Amino acid sequence: MATPVIDILLSPSSIIPAQQAVLNRIHSDPGIPSAVNTSKSFWLKDPHPTIDKAQSSTLPEKADIAIIGSGITAVSILYHLLDLHSRQSHGEVPDFSIVMLEARSTSSGATGRNGGHILPTGEEYSAMKGLLGKGAAVKLLKFRFAHVQTLLDLADRLGVAEASQARAVQFVSVYHDEHEFHDACASLKEMKKDLPEETKSFKAYEAEAAKKEFGLAYATGAITGPAGALWPYKFTTAILSDICTKYPKHFRLETGTSVQTISIDSNTDAAYPHVLQTNRGPLRAKHIVHATNGYVGHLVPGFRGRVFPLRGQMSAQAPGQTFGFQGTKHSWLINYGDKFDYLTQLPVAPPASHGEMMLGGGIAPASRQGLAEIGVADDSALSADIDVHLSGALSAVFGHGNWGPTQGNSVKYMWTGIMGFSADGFPWVGKLPASLTHRESACTSKVGGCEWAAVGYSGEGMVHAWLCGKALAILIRGEDGKSVEDLRSLEEWFPAQILISDDRVKNSKLPITINKL
Repeated sequence: MATPVIDILLSPSSIIPAQQAVLNRIHSDPGIPSAVNTSKSFWLKDPHPTIDKAQSSTLPEKADIAIIGSGITAVSILYHLLDLHSRQSHGEVPDFSIVMLEARSTSSGATGRNGGHILPTGEEYSAMKGLLGKGAAVKLLKFRFAHVQTLLDLADRLGVAEASQARAVQFVSVYHDEHEFHDACASLKEMKKDLPEETKSFKAYEAEAAKKEFGLAYATGAITGPAGALWPYKFTTAILSDICTKYPKHFRLETGTSVQTISIDSNTDAAYPHVLQTNRGPLRAKHIVHATNGYVGHLVPGFRGRVFPLRGQMSAQAPGQTFGFQGTKHSWLINYGDKFDYLTQLPVAPPASHGEMMLGGGIAPASRQGLAEIGVADDSALSADIDVHLSGALSAVFGHGNWGPTQGNSVKYMWTGIMGFSADGFPWVGKLPASLTHRESACTSKVGGCEWAAVGYSGEGMVHAWLCGKALAILIRGEDGKSVEDLRSLEEWFPAQILISDDRVKNSKLPITINKL
């Protein structure tokens, strides 16, 4: 499936040397996330008091499962591993140990830097259906749609809805091009026919109706539907804090602990064949889970050219003085041709938030159509072009009269974050073959133990990550002879296109030179 990144690389207006530079970065080692000089994210302004920085006096020597990363994917995997065990053992304490390794502070990567949207618009449905067929396209869309209610229900059930500002909203996908709006309406019509129950509340608005209903200045139309929004960092850290309290003997969170290399040494301790060399010493593990998204190519070199970093830019801005508060009602997708911005408004809930507009995107006006951001794993710097766009976009989108003036500095925060983009357009979830790890697989040993990954959400982590984490937890438990019933039902709800397979490994890698793209 084509991705926006591929479209940019193939654009006739792109300069060949710049395109080749992008491919060079895509095939390079993304490195380890830097713990210094990162841009300051609004989401991280109030660090969690107990687990933002959590580190044992000495690194554990062994773990049954080592999870690398501490964002929403890692937390989902952890949560579901423990939940699966609890259900299967009728509440007995876990019979396995888990260590979570984070190079920086807890959830400070993409989860602490994204847009906070749970936004499955379904705009790709026609393209999916044409490529994969109706059945597969419907399954993929249902999987994405399921994240809205799953995350909102979970936040409520765990008692973290208020703290994480989890809320149901209506997305408004705004168009500024008549042809693009026409194509979107055609896709919506097809989607409504094939998924009538899931899309019954979706609606299209022509230009004048959209402008009047949503206070827009230049819209050629809009499409609306159900969505959600939350404060991702507060969501994941609340869950992690609870798990740390409940399972102090079975779970350890180790921040400031970067994994530098992985090797196999089954001779010394066959039960824990993987050796993770960290900046604090070695850790041996039975299973390793890679939940590092855009950085996965560092420890899994076979992902280079298949999953690669892309730097996105976000802002937190004060609303204009005449803009009516919509934080508990709407979120927005603002389309400009084949590029878009994304926007939510936070609740008025001092001291945490004061109705800030959380606007991200800006690739449309970026230098060389955004080529400079592709393959970049450094979240310390900002793009001046994107800054200029994001800083002035909202008054134009909503109209200067509807927006009004702002008091003082309207842009409170501007930061970047690293996404993991997939060359074939789908996430990668499952057991890692040696063709990706480039090391002997421990799966063939008598005691088992494998490497796993859930990565490559292509900028749509909030409608992929949580249930991808659940699926991976089921697969890991299944490898150890547990969760058999869940394994059988997995194929009923989990899209096959997301699973890691030999065919995907063979057919998904981007070429090294631009003339072969």
